[in-house]
Amino acid sequence: MKPSCLIRLYLSFLVFLILSFPGGVGAAEQIVDIDFQGLTSVSEAVVRNSLLSVEGTPYSGNIVKKDIKNLYKTGLFSDVSVQRVNSAGGSKLIFILVEKKVIGKLTVQGNKKIKGDDLAEAMHIHEQDLLDKAKIAETKAEIYKLYEKKGYHLVDIKTSIEPFDEAANQVELIFKIDENRPVKVRRIRFTGNKAFSDSKLRKQIKTKEKWTLSFLTGSGKLQPETLQSDMQMLRYFYLDNGYLKVKVGEPDVTLTRDKRSIYISIPVHEGQKYKVSGVSVAGDIITTEEELEKQLSLKTGQLYKKSVEIKDLQTLERIYGDQAYAFASIVPNITTDDSALTADVTYYIQKGPKVKIGQVIIKGNKVTRDKVIRRELKVIENSYYSQDHLEKSRMRLYQLGYFEDVNISTPRGIDDNTVDVVIEVTEKNTGTFSVGAGFSTLESFIFTATVQKENFLGRGISGGISANMSKLRQDIMISMSDRYFLDTKWYLGLSFERFQSQLNRDFDQNRLGGSVTFGRELFDYFHFHLGYRIAQVEVTNFSAQVPQFFVDNASGLTSAVSNTLTYDRRDNRISTKKGIYNTVSTEWSTKYLNATNNFLRVTSDNRVFFKLPFQFVLKGRGLAGYINSLDAKPVALFDRYFLGGINTLRGYELNTVGPVLQIPSSATGGDGTFTYGGNKMLLFNAELEIPIYAKAGFHAVTFFDSGNSYGEGENIDLSRLRSNYGFGLRWHSPLGPLRFEWGLPINKRADESGVVFNFSIGQSF
Repeated sequence: MKPSCLIRLYLSFLVFLILSFPGGVGAAEQIVDIDFQGLTSVSEAVVRNSLLSVEGTPYSGNIVKKDIKNLYKTGLFSDVSVQRVNSAGGSKLIFILVEKKVIGKLTVQGNKKIKGDDLAEAMHIHEQDLLDKAKIAETKAEIYKLYEKKGYHLVDIKTSIEPFDEAANQVELIFKIDENRPVKVRRIRFTGNKAFSDSKLRKQIKTKEKWTLSFLTGSGKLQPETLQSDMQMLRYFYLDNGYLKVKVGEPDVTLTRDKRSIYISIPVHEGQKYKVSGVSVAGDIITTEEELEKQLSLKTGQLYKKSVEIKDLQTLERIYGDQAYAFASIVPNITTDDSALTADVTYYIQKGPKVKIGQVIIKGNKVTRDKVIRRELKVIENSYYSQDHLEKSRMRLYQLGYFEDVNISTPRGIDDNTVDVVIEVTEKNTGTFSVGAGFSTLESFIFTATVQKENFLGRGISGGISANMSKLRQDIMISMSDRYFLDTKWYLGLSFERFQSQLNRDFDQNRLGGSVTFGRELFDYFHFHLGYRIAQVEVTNFSAQVPQFFVDNASGLTSAVSNTLTYDRRDNRISTKKGIYNTVSTEWSTKYLNATNNFLRVTSDNRVFFKLPFQFVLKGRGLAGYINSLDAKPVALFDRYFLGGINTLRGYELNTVGPVLQIPSSATGGDGTFTYGGNKMLLFNAELEIPIYAKAGFHAVTFFDSGNSYGEGENIDLSRLRSNYGFGLRWHSPLGPLRFEWGLPINKRADESGVVFNFSIGQSF
């Protein structure tokens, strides 16, 4: 036999012996037992569910390594190790585990400038959580951010772990905060700026230097996020002044040696000013280039301004959006000539496909019914998209006065050619119930009770009952209106009033009556109303000053029809911040309607509102009225125009401004003055409303009033207008809007007060 054959035979026999020997190399050693050490709060079942090694299966070192990784992944253990020991029939595995501690108590020490509630929101780790280093680090980072916002950049935060309940494996985690002193921005300077001074540039950014009254304004704080946005604001400022090549570098922030102050230096490379050499449009033109370019505000020869460019982009987006191109892409391309310092601006337009409205989805209306919202919308499902219709829809919803906020989004619909319109509203309380008392300079003690609802049962119906009682006045009013009566486009309004007044010093008045009004919106913002009013009026207790011809014709029945045209572009008819309101009305009381008071009245009321920076609101009003008797009788006293008081001329006592008669006060001589009111009237009011604490409804107001009324034999004379100025405080309280106002007459007469205090419950114009 050859040697090679002998070797192969020998090796085969050797392998046979090894494989046949119990416990030999080829026999996989069995795991006969798995045990655990160190388990306190974690159940053994939880651990076993994480293992791949199981009793009765072959031992594998690779599988044991995976078991260790799996146990770490549970997040329950800070240390895991395995011992393998020989046991009868195989190997025993012992998993030695160190459980993570449980936070039994969480304590924060040393915080004085940050409230505990604010710190609690910043915590990423809580009581009964496992002690986790990563979560502790995240929590410290959030606390640092809170202190940075308050100017505490040197705050030191340390953590310690103390025993708490060893039996339950619980510890106390303590955050020790050393706030140190706040670090304030002492100086902000700029380098490289020539066109604008440091003071001018400092006004463009939100980061401010510390000064004497910083404790009121909050200036002097350094917030990294704010500082970064300041760089963008500076760049925008330069771009808006023609500096197309401006570069604003990274700010250099330096902490002083005493670690109490920060100095900031901002490098600026201004470049040169550029003028516009040409403005054009290119790409997908839906009309003509000339038509589109006429709509643009950026003009050739003007200084380049970024704000005007943005306005042009918005204009083009609106034009294309109104033609259903909801996804039009409009990009400005600016080509500069550095030698001539000019810039050519071209707006490249890709109109994309026309888009239709898919679904109109209403969200957030917990009280208001869907139909109340949908009937105000200009967007209709399956119609073409229109940016103008979206804006009008938003405005009409705000005008209702039912919502704090209206957000409209247009996510893509079922395909690329449709968008859904999602309207999300935030409702506000539109109902009031109040019982209260007040004090008026004229009426002394006033009792008021009001139940008012602007959106009854979410149906858009408005109604209310109010009562105002004092020793000089008893006024009860019930009213109801429905803007969409019986789900039509017709308006219905009903009212009832019982009024008794001794407010006029020359006579008392009792009035009982009511009205009904129908109307509808003719087109956007333009309304027409037709009404009927009936009132029985009785006037008694005349003073000796009242001429007999007024006494003889004082009482009677008013039975009148009226029509009103109104244009209303206010942003909110309950609390207006901007917009205009114009109305012209005529009222005709005639014997043909069984009236004994026959007259024709024409009234024009015009108001304008401007929303200014810092939530200031500027209001203006012009009111004109004319009433003419239709028979031989004079216009009744209660229908004449008397000015003076909180709703007209606030620097004069109630009903004291107007034409007067000199009436003999006694048989022995001496004349008294009787203000009998005019049949013509002009009134102008201007107000600036200033928020003091807007969240609580407190506002200050300063105002100017001018007006007068004129008798039948007088012409309107602007030189005879009586004027006043003044100031006041307003509070939108649970009782209603409270007004406290002081009016000072201009060129006052000897018998007039130098200051008139007015108090009222209710809105101004």
